[in-house]
Amino acid sequence: MAKKRTRNLRASVFLAAALASSVLLHATAGPGDGASASAFSDIAAIPAATAPAHAGSTSITPAPAVTYAPSGDATPDPVPDRDLPTAIEVPHAEQLASTVANVPFTTAVDCGGYMCQVRLDIYVPTGPGPYPTLVLLRGGPGGMGARSYLANFATAVAETGILVFSADYRDSPVVGGGYPQAFADASCAVRFARTEASKYGGDSSTVTVAGHSLGGWVGSVISLGAREFTGGCLDATGSGRPDAFVGLSGCYDLSSSSVASEMSFFFANQPASARTASDPLKIALGSPIPVRLVAGTADGSVYPTASVMLNTMLAGRGWDTALTMVPGGVHSSILWTDYLGGSFAAIFTAISKADAIWDINDAAAPTPTSTP
Repeated sequence: MAKKRTRNLRASVFLAAALASSVLLHATAGPGDGASASAFSDIAAIPAATAPAHAGSTSITPAPAVTYAPSGDATPDPVPDRDLPTAIEVPHAEQLASTVANVPFTTAVDCGGYMCQVRLDIYVPTGPGPYPTLVLLRGGPGGMGARSYLANFATAVAETGILVFSADYRDSPVVGGGYPQAFADASCAVRFARTEASKYGGDSSTVTVAGHSLGGWVGSVISLGAREFTGGCLDATGSGRPDAFVGLSGCYDLSSSSVASEMSFFFANQPASARTASDPLKIALGSPIPVRLVAGTADGSVYPTASVMLNTMLAGRGWDTALTMVPGGVHSSILWTDYLGGSFAAIFTAISKADAIWDINDAAAPTPTSTP
């Protein structure tokens, strides 16, 4: 008999509204993140079909798999506005999720001339479980402990009823990172979440990865490619490949001028084959999983064309993928854009899609026979 799963997915109340949010606000255009207008020549590559039909419109008809979300605040508060639309209810939204900090999830590894264990923070929802499980990968390069900038975001996600593992990874040669170490660390975080989720009320039957900026790229490589990265895991059981992927302002186009310095730093003293092996636009040949991407049209740190390119490529290969473009959104503001149409909706949708696939596969699993 197939295993029956019961889960309290409080985030699911957002999903219907997120999928129904087809009438959206018009763009508030303009470069952000301190970039000049001339730095946005790459944006010309965004297909014209994804732009609003006419200036000043209050609703738009997006191209297939591309949605425009309500504009984000370029200087958001550290904690999002709790005055959500009345149609959306978030149980326990006023309560802080509990945090288990500095949990090691790798064995002792080279961290740049010394041995250390890479760590993560666990954000545990209040209220009844079991909760869906999310691994969150921060941007960079930032070194150990840089995940702290996502603490408020991880807390807000946990408050919706999602168990969050916010992980560091060795993202540069200075801390023993680069290829393949950064991707092996991210895969270890997924394996760790699968094993440990039940201890915190989580459901590990599916694990979704969400990555911001450089973490979006690292997450895309472990999610989309056929290779499963191994090595250095504190818990080596289970799969290091996630069941769904959410990219938030990810730098998937390794040739973009907006990420040239980061890529040079990441691949320092490594062969050209390392860059090729971690190019999501080339290696997305693994088993298709649900993918949701979010990018800001005014992002000067990582040009939004990277998300457009990845979404277009995946759609062409038959993946379940969708891209939300945030008009006027910049690199970090897209995290807090709007619960209906931004990063939160992308996470909720990806989790729900992964759950649906799991349920179908579980129902189709052969019934075990008992031995007399």
